[in-house]
Amino acid sequence: MKVEHSQNNRIVQKQAENTAAVERQQRAQENERAERATHKDQASLSERARLLSKARLSLQETPDVRTERVFALREQIQAGTYQVPVEQLASLFLKGLRP
Repeated sequence: MKVEHSQNNRIVQKQAENTAAVERQQRAQENERAERATHKDQASLSERARLLSKARLSLQETPDVRTERVFALREQIQAGTYQVPVEQLASLFLKGLRP
């Protein structure tokens, strides 16, 4: 009985091809994972967003009460020299009444 090795050779060759294809696919997946790991998410702000951020920071640094103005008014009231701006006050009231 004669055993032909050509059939075995084809099987071995096919197995080698399949193994090589699987290895290529695995390397491609590993490369893709490595590439994703090195990329960082990025975000950029528009000029308007930068200005708004700067304005917000500036507003946070500004005190809610203008202490110099409060002291000056307090001194005027205590000294009896404070004059109520009647026309300005009336104008503000009228603005509030208008639809």
